[in-house]
Amino acid sequence: MKVAVVAAEMAPYAKAGGLADVIGALPVELAACGARVCVVIPGYKCALDALPTVEVGDESSVMVGHRREHFRVRSGVGPGGVPIFLIAHDGYFARAGIYGENGRDYPDAIERYVFFARAAARLLGEVIRPDLVHAHDWHAAVLPILMRADPMLRACFERTACLFTIHNLAFQGLCDAADFALLNIDRSYMTTEYLEFHGRMNLMKGAVVLADGVSTVSPTYAREVSSDPAFGFGLEGVLRAKGERFVGILNGADYNEWNPATDPHIAARYTPQDTSGKTLCARALRRRIGLAARSKRALMGMVSRLTAQKGFDLLVPALEQLLELEVDLVILGSGEPEFEDALLAAHRAHPDRVAVSTAFDNDLAHQIQAGCDMFLMPSRFEPCGLTQMYALKYGTAPVVRATGGLADTVAEFEPASGVGNGFVFQAYEVEEMLGAIRRALRVFRDRAVWRRLMANCFAADFSWAAAAARYLELYNQLIAERARNLQ
Repeated sequence: MKVAVVAAEMAPYAKAGGLADVIGALPVELAACGARVCVVIPGYKCALDALPTVEVGDESSVMVGHRREHFRVRSGVGPGGVPIFLIAHDGYFARAGIYGENGRDYPDAIERYVFFARAAARLLGEVIRPDLVHAHDWHAAVLPILMRADPMLRACFERTACLFTIHNLAFQGLCDAADFALLNIDRSYMTTEYLEFHGRMNLMKGAVVLADGVSTVSPTYAREVSSDPAFGFGLEGVLRAKGERFVGILNGADYNEWNPATDPHIAARYTPQDTSGKTLCARALRRRIGLAARSKRALMGMVSRLTAQKGFDLLVPALEQLLELEVDLVILGSGEPEFEDALLAAHRAHPDRVAVSTAFDNDLAHQIQAGCDMFLMPSRFEPCGLTQMYALKYGTAPVVRATGGLADTVAEFEPASGVGNGFVFQAYEVEEMLGAIRRALRVFRDRAVWRRLMANCFAADFSWAAAAARYLELYNQLIAERARNLQ
């Protein structure tokens, strides 16, 4: 099976969020399972600087609206020997940032990714010729649209199946209706049946309608977004209409990078059989971030974008109440200015209890996972989440809200039975969150019971192997269905 994975990010070459981690890990596992897989991403400056590449063929061009845009294709070899193709364009992608700079998105975002899809379609049709195209999130949503709505591409990809994966339904590629002209497809597709959405154009909606199959990144999130307007952001009916062709497949964790037994970023390595190194990691983390070195308080960590989606509109009002408990807090992340300001103010007011870093720091992210006792994720919604999976691998008990992938990976610990691997709250309310933290602290005070909880955390396995097998099963299904429909 020949599979082309198309996305806007890929770790370690171009990363803004969890999408990059998925694209960095899933193709490697697919290849290990026997698929002939390649990845297509934009040729951002950071990616071309990080990956040795060679030019593929001659300069090509595509139409974006009424303009002809020229581009080059460069290729390199990524993790696991997976081929990576980069669409290089001096205007759209030779910039300092991926999606924007100085906290602001680039104003031509829609145009950039329409171009990316057009150029990727040309590369796929002329060079790669895959059996299945796997496009990810709104940045690649134009590709499924073009494969079925552009007459020439429709003929080219007649036998090629297409899967579209939603990583976060809150970002849909919603834009002005006038931007439809950039696509160069028939006006009949700018209707409520396809791309029109309350008088605007919605790229994700078009991809959902036109792709052969649609997936999202956890079973619970799939149920949420297809049934509840609070999660579906207006597309719940469109997703329900896909029926059995809309599924949730839980992301995996990259244990090659996130494993305390081999992690080069932490003070001391450790295993489930010998956890003594975790104590050394806790001491080193407290020293680095300036918290009280010999505190008996539990240390709770967060590595997150500082946004309301991630629960910071719950956390910030509760900070003083939280600090009345026997817990210290370390937070790594950046985001909305109001949350950054509030957290930095809390650090200034309680420098021995609260540590905050808003600068990207991969070493510190690993050290928080290894050195903390608990990991807090009070998300309003969470399609999958990866950091709670990393926390489990490091024996760090997650405290999470029961939503999306958090509900699929973390179960309430019951001290009496010893079953469960974290602490879970249901309602999106301050007192519910604090109640889960209090339950965690009660268990933390009983070291024998806490060791049982840690053992359960270590035992959780969310490797990519299971996810890759499920994707391959879905790929085969979509390819077979497409072949049958052409008979």
